[in-house]
Amino acid sequence: MNNVYTRGQILNLTEGPGIWLDYKDGTWLFMVKDDIWTPEEIKNAWHRELTLRFIQKDIVDAFLLEIDDCLESSDLPFCVKDADEELLASLADDNAYDYAVVLVNGQNEVVVARQRPLGAENSRLLKEKLQERLQQDFTSAMAEEAYQKLSEEYEPFELEPFTVFVGKDTK
Repeated sequence: MNNVYTRGQILNLTEGPGIWLDYKDGTWLFMVKDDIWTPEEIKNAWHRELTLRFIQKDIVDAFLLEIDDCLESSDLPFCVKDADEELLASLADDNAYDYAVVLVNGQNEVVVARQRPLGAENSRLLKEKLQERLQQDFTSAMAEEAYQKLSEEYEPFELEPFTVFVGKDTK
């Protein structure tokens, strides 16, 4: 497992504060940017239990990310129909994914880069579910609309019953 980002690294980001999902080099990246991270939040991001869920509801796919005493349950929707060639190619191989939670401050400095293996079984399930989605007849615009309706109806933690798999890191 090669770390995608390292603490202290300055990223070339144009995004403001928020949370978003990316994929790079076999790693799902959960990017969280805030202007200021307190020392306690940084410590908790490194050392507290991290829970990652992949959920499916109707045509919506999303990850739910939570770090005890640092990050409340946050939803990160994803539409495989918008995936780039690198991610699409990964669906056909047998390699397990990694994931990284990357906390970035207002100066685009990485303050936490916690990377772990997703695991063989969770990677297999994720690839299987995303391959199935590619075969379904809907557009990314339809998925976005469905996600908007879902997010109006449910808080992120209320989406847990739709979990396909859950991963925990108790570092």
